[in-house]
Amino acid sequence: MIETLGWYKDQWLDLDRIFITANNRGLKFADGIFETILIKENKPVLFDEHLKRLEKSSKILNINLKINKLTLQQLINDGIRKLSLQNDQFASVRINYSRGANKDRTLRITSTVETKDLDNLWLEFFRIKPNFSPISVFISQIEKRNEFSLISKCKTFSYTQAIQILREANEKSFDDSILLNTSGELCCGSTFNLLIKRNNQWITPRKESGCLEGIMVAKALKLKLVKEELIFPEFQDDDIIVAINSLSCRQIHQVNDLKLRTKFDPIYFWDLLYN
Repeated sequence: MIETLGWYKDQWLDLDRIFITANNRGLKFADGIFETILIKENKPVLFDEHLKRLEKSSKILNINLKINKLTLQQLINDGIRKLSLQNDQFASVRINYSRGANKDRTLRITSTVETKDLDNLWLEFFRIKPNFSPISVFISQIEKRNEFSLISKCKTFSYTQAIQILREANEKSFDDSILLNTSGELCCGSTFNLLIKRNNQWITPRKESGCLEGIMVAKALKLKLVKEELIFPEFQDDDIIVAINSLSCRQIHQVNDLKLRTKFDPIYFWDLLYN
């Protein structure tokens, strides 16, 4: 049974056989964008929404995205077939796109060499089980989200900040961290958006906070289940706080020293958004 699979330059390979050249800007400078899509019932779920966000990121960062939608769909469908999933099994595909390769060591984008349309694309497939386990979080004291940065609006290869706040949380015996922005406003987690149910109303940090515009949050907004607000980290013990992304929906049961007492069914909520 295949657990992982990759595609790069017209070849299907084991992930540990995909080699990115040392002069690739994605490897060298984290100069690239990506999307991670859930595969459910042998289909990529919310594919159009993820592709639109990838395209939006490419425009914001001025990356020349050379992907034909139908070609990408076909590649993903081929990968799903190769995984041989049962209908009740889940997987994910990560779509990676680098700005390209440099001729020399310079940071200047003008040094990028011309490539074929799909040379800057590689795909990673994983069998997964969606994560619904509760977590404890620590409000990071070492990092802030820059709400004015273009990078905050895009899903990029650069996860250095997320790694640092995860280390910070783990060193203090928490599962993960959440970030405030430079104004002290609640923003997001290391790899997830936040939803809060308070006074019988679901709210989520506003886009202006600097949080990434999450696909799942966008779906909740579209269904009018949630509204955006300016939120400060003044939590109440009867709040329901949820960490959500495309592959997980986890209730936060503790923030710093505050233990939250209300129970919540994350699977029901996650299924509601995906259905």
